[in-house]
Amino acid sequence: MRTSSDKIMMGLDIGSSWVRSVIATISSDGSVTIDSLCEHPSEGVRSGSIVNIEQAIRAVNSVVNESEKEAGVTITQVLIGVGGDHIEGIPSQGVVGINAKDQEIKREDIFRSLEVARAFELPVDREILHTLVQDFKVDGRDGIKDPVDMLGHRLESRVLVVTASSSVCQNVRKSIQRAGYQVQRLFAQQLADAEAVLSVEEKEMGTILINLGGGTTNMIVYANGAPIFTGGVNIGSNHITNDIAYILNKPRVIAEQVKCEYGNCHIPSVANHETIIIPQVGGLPSIKMPKKELSKIIEPRVAEIFSLLQVELEKKQVRGSFGGGVVLVGGGALLSGATELASEVFRLSSRIGFPEALSGLDRSYINPRYTTALGLVMTEAKRIKDQYALVGTKAGYPKASRKVRKSVTRFFKTVF
Repeated sequence: MRTSSDKIMMGLDIGSSWVRSVIATISSDGSVTIDSLCEHPSEGVRSGSIVNIEQAIRAVNSVVNESEKEAGVTITQVLIGVGGDHIEGIPSQGVVGINAKDQEIKREDIFRSLEVARAFELPVDREILHTLVQDFKVDGRDGIKDPVDMLGHRLESRVLVVTASSSVCQNVRKSIQRAGYQVQRLFAQQLADAEAVLSVEEKEMGTILINLGGGTTNMIVYANGAPIFTGGVNIGSNHITNDIAYILNKPRVIAEQVKCEYGNCHIPSVANHETIIIPQVGGLPSIKMPKKELSKIIEPRVAEIFSLLQVELEKKQVRGSFGGGVVLVGGGALLSGATELASEVFRLSSRIGFPEALSGLDRSYINPRYTTALGLVMTEAKRIKDQYALVGTKAGYPKASRKVRKSVTRFFKTVF
């Protein structure tokens, strides 16, 4: 039963292969109830970017209309995830002095330090999506997660400023607006993925989260509970399908079917005696081939994706123990042998990540394919919960002054 303080949100994951939408009811305590989850084949999107606005609008309208019908609500605003190689995390620091007579650090001091951390010159074709707090220093003492009410003369914030291509983001906004909706917020898909599958403990231990999508592969890295890297490459599982189609000289439809039914990206996992059936077109009889030969087509492409991501980590000098290992999500994570190959490339333990079993969510959707769409509404729920906790609401929370409420709202706009 919805209450007056509940918010109805839609998360929209516009991928290269599929457009997925989730409508959820979010309570002030951050709990999420899924009202509908729908998907349609994507159009007008390549490598995570919209290349044909009219086609993208058709795909968005189809999936949103179906979601609204299923949930029995009308949506005006949507949460959008963006990903691809244009997403970049830039480490930054912001230092401010504490002006209060008693030297007590207030929430406003944190806000000022974050503003300083964001105040660097960006190229004209870039925009800031998030300012992700890593930790704080108070008078040189580091590793502080929440300095509010501590005493000190100097506050320093360490953040990861997540930026994106302005043109990519503007094309997304334009498509959504022309479809008749407003973009409430743009999220980096990596953040949504992390919210859906990573526990607090995994973030503390250090974890590499990789989303193997159709046209892009996104990555976010956590250490000591905070993100230290975001990025991606414009190669995904669609490239595997193209490789199979080209080498076997088959249509993409058959190549995709063969990949999903028999694909394995770790050659040592395939026995020499295993064979597969390749369907033929035009009424010709199917042909048999060794499964290992198919793996020899697939493994180099997946190894390339993982190696490119590893090179990015080395370039940015991202190092750590990463006790949480590698977590794989996205449709490509379901490819047999993906965890074994990831373990070999990154030399870490690897597992498939499954989204949290939310209220109202059918068991069939607890699947790595739906991580981003579910993560979008979960990320917004976390933001709402944190904001309610600071500001207070009419429903059971202490009332806050308009000035405090305005300040905290500004703070959350900065952080998220």
